[in-house]
Amino acid sequence: MRNWLLSLCVGLFSLATTGLTVAAPDQLVSNSTELTSYSVKHIKPILQQDNTKGSTELIDNTQDVLLYPSLVDYLYSRLDAERIWSGNELNAQLNLQLDMMKLAGFSPLFQSRVELLQQYYQQGEMDRYDRVASDTFLLYLSYVAASQELGKEWYFTTDLIEPLPRPSATEVDLMVKAFEAQDALAYITSFASPMLQQDGFENAYIDLVSKSQMTKIEYQQVGLTRLGDTLPQEAYLILIERLSESNVFITAREDRYFDELLDLAIREFQTIYGLNDDGIIGPNTIEWLNKSASDKLRILALNSERSRLWPQQRENIIVVNVPNFQLEYWDEGEERFESRVIVGRASRQTPLLETKMDSLILNPTWNVPWKIMVKDIIPKVKQNPTYLFSQRIEILEGWNNQARIDPTMIDWQEVNARRFPYRMRQQAGELNALGQYKFNTPNAQAIFLHDTPSKHLFDESLRAFSSGCVRVEHADQFAQVLLEAQGKTLEDVATDRPNKAIALKQRIPVHIIYQTAWMSDGKAHFRGDVYQYDAKRESMNSAAFSKN
Repeated sequence: MRNWLLSLCVGLFSLATTGLTVAAPDQLVSNSTELTSYSVKHIKPILQQDNTKGSTELIDNTQDVLLYPSLVDYLYSRLDAERIWSGNELNAQLNLQLDMMKLAGFSPLFQSRVELLQQYYQQGEMDRYDRVASDTFLLYLSYVAASQELGKEWYFTTDLIEPLPRPSATEVDLMVKAFEAQDALAYITSFASPMLQQDGFENAYIDLVSKSQMTKIEYQQVGLTRLGDTLPQEAYLILIERLSESNVFITAREDRYFDELLDLAIREFQTIYGLNDDGIIGPNTIEWLNKSASDKLRILALNSERSRLWPQQRENIIVVNVPNFQLEYWDEGEERFESRVIVGRASRQTPLLETKMDSLILNPTWNVPWKIMVKDIIPKVKQNPTYLFSQRIEILEGWNNQARIDPTMIDWQEVNARRFPYRMRQQAGELNALGQYKFNTPNAQAIFLHDTPSKHLFDESLRAFSSGCVRVEHADQFAQVLLEAQGKTLEDVATDRPNKAIALKQRIPVHIIYQTAWMSDGKAHFRGDVYQYDAKRESMNSAAFSKN
């Protein structure tokens, strides 16, 4: 399998250097002439396009290709070897990781380099292949080291085009020792993203690469299709083929009848893509049926690199994955609770953040955020003067003055919402927007988890309805699980008093993440790009390369 993987992934190249004096790595790292000015301006010269012939020619200038020439020389001197990337498994693992960088599409720096390396490999320049494989891996080491600090920008908003710091002397020596100890494969694998290292990832990757090279006919239908229907012959056969691309297999019937087996297959397919598993083929199901393997490959690669950002520990953590509209609470390595959630709509997105839950608040009042007051509530009051009363919303003098203002004394038609001098608070109770429970997570963006009276919205598959905070479907069960860790039950703390806060003995890390693909039980799962982060990333990538 790995030999085939090697042929699928990008090829690498190397440049031989001779007659050079090799310094120690600490001296090399401090060499101010190496990679101090390497930036996007060096990307275009790497590949020279002959527009008249339509071919790409290689540059033979070593200095325009090698990023860390003295470090590369040091490696080969220490290892006393002409080539160090000759093992098939070693090459396959390196190629796999570099292919993720290329497919993820956030780095013109890596993509141009990988394309050049592939050409050297295809031309059989194996000595050059080997040395520049080493040089590229040194660049990759710098990328991995910087990903924790800069990854959120790279994976969501900006391209990786700027110079990266040289690998440290310690990192270079660790690489040397791994190769000397014949432990290079484990060493290289350790730099793969957490998602790439999960069971089934390589198989999913290879499967998508293979299917991306096949001709695909899109599935089409009119209206909805469900159990008991008979499909047109061509549409039926295309449907079976489209299901098989997601590894959902079913034997075709000659009568093209939508039977129980096809119903189960559609439900399985819908589960893979986070759709309502009702067995009905509608617009959302058709959209995923027609999603190309190439698109899914790109999504898989981008999310593989994104997984470097998210915590892997499951000892004590709450994780909310926005595109999955799902919350998980882990304690002592076991999943204690999971629930569907509602996140911010596209115009008021739930931000990606790391915070900690410090308390549970029973019967919360709701201090209405300024933006919601200005954009939502005041316009409704102008249309309906009884709105505040019906929603049990009171007007207060200010944050430091709790004096109540009589809303009937305000001429709402003359109110400039943005200059409204007071604040609003919704009283505790059944109508309260926070429901009966608020899970307090102090942060600068005022984002927290809470209950909601609007339970019907959890029946939707795409649950982006809030103004940014996270609504938890089974908030009462979540509260009970949290209280059990405190040695209490809901009955112990039941009260009619508003805003009763119960401090947690240990603050729980809360991570709000954005993952549109992941591995589960050895299979790749995908979700819709609710905030268009993937689409923007792809658009930026296309724009960047159209300029080169």
